Amino acid sequence: MADVFHRAADWAIEPERRVLRVVWDDGAVSEYEWEALRRGCPCAFCSGEGSYRGNVDAATAFTAEQTTLSEVFPVGRYGLTPAWADGHDTGIYTFKMLRRAAGLG
Repeated sequence: MADVFHRAADWAIEPERRVLRVVWDDGAVSEYEWEALRRGCPCAFCSGEGSYRGNVDAATAFTAEQTTLSEVFPVGRYGLTPAWADGHDTGIYTFKMLRRAAGLG
């Protein structure tokens, strides 16, 4: 069976619950807690790349500012980039990555 590609149809930051809510093109809804989303940042600084080890792991202690989601921007037709209150905004969370993290991939 072919791998089906789903796109986010809409998303919303819910500050009172500290979640990012994503509505998918097939009607499924996923919610991502801010700290888990930040901890899973796929950028080179956080996750590393090649032989470079990233700066974020399970023991990383974040400040409230580092886990406060300010905005979310679309990246082409394949992902989202969260902008955090501390200014970090280099992680591209592909739709495939987000669906898998929600158990829908």
